Amino acid sequence: MRMFLASFAALATAGATAPTSAAPALDVRFAPRVVTRIEVGDFHFLPGQKAPIHTHAAPAYGYVSKGAILYHVEGRKPVILKAGDAFFEPVGPRILKFDNASPTEEAVFTDWNPERDGDPFIVFPKPPTEKIDRRSFPTVAGTGAGASRVTLQALALTADKPRTIIAGDLPVTGYVALGRVILTTTAGRESFAAGTSFAVPANSRGEIAAEGGAARAVTFTLSR
Repeated sequence: MRMFLASFAALATAGATAPTSAAPALDVRFAPRVVTRIEVGDFHFLPGQKAPIHTHAAPAYGYVSKGAILYHVEGRKPVILKAGDAFFEPVGPRILKFDNASPTEEAVFTDWNPERDGDPFIVFPKPPTEKIDRRSFPTVAGTGAGASRVTLQALALTADKPRTIIAGDLPVTGYVALGRVILTTTAGRESFAAGTSFAVPANSRGEIAAEGGAARAVTFTLSR
């Protein structure tokens, strides 16, 4: 598991942080799986709200866009994820805490789940008693290709210099962290605002640029 930090986003995964001058990235390997869909959830936690203990049937990875999260995987040390941080939730161990760390401020995070047929988005040992504000983003169809690695790239965007996103056997998914972007793919040209997700279809390429002023986005690429 590798992780790099950049000036506009401190990226963290299930355990430690390590600042470097390299481009920001998250690089995590997991048990190989056939991906038939990528389900996306956008969660809004009230001040002090606690997540129920849960597990994942599919590896989950995501991005904190607002506030701070107390994150604790069973068997590992708890960490605080802040706005701009990425995270990875493994299959198997219990997620003991994924709580809003602030008693006064809302926390917002989005996670992606590369699922096989029949995989649930999340597994609770018992039904939650507290309302969870999950605002589903569009599910991205998989291709049945195999994956055992996810990498994240953080993009600082301007209107005059589009960045190329290349998708392999599975779609590349992403999130707009700041501003508004224009994404051009084989499906057409579309505008996305901050706080929304997007996807580049499998076996294709897209061009992404800021719409107007500067923008920031993160992309998640699944590979073998």
